[in-house]
Amino acid sequence: MPGAPTFFSLLAIIKIMTNLDVLYRYSQQPSEDALRALGSLREVYGIRRLRLDAAASTVLVEYDATRLTHPLVLQLLRRAGLDIVEEISLAAPAAPAPAA
Repeated sequence: MPGAPTFFSLLAIIKIMTNLDVLYRYSQQPSEDALRALGSLREVYGIRRLRLDAAASTVLVEYDATRLTHPLVLQLLRRAGLDIVEEISLAAPAAPAPAA
């Protein structure tokens, strides 16, 4: 089939993407309008996934860093109506230095 992507061309596209995850805590539960706006964020080119955890008041965003920047993702969440109060590190905490 002419013009159809090959396995290797798809693999090259996948390798070019740089997926990042960022986790934010918000202060108030999102309103119905905010939830609707968050749902539409999935249509933004570069946003791969949004996951809200209402119990922990957090939102996890997976995005393509070759398309979006970290500050832009934060701005999109705030414009959607989330009151972001902090970013939560996804990296494991450093091990304490052994006592000498």
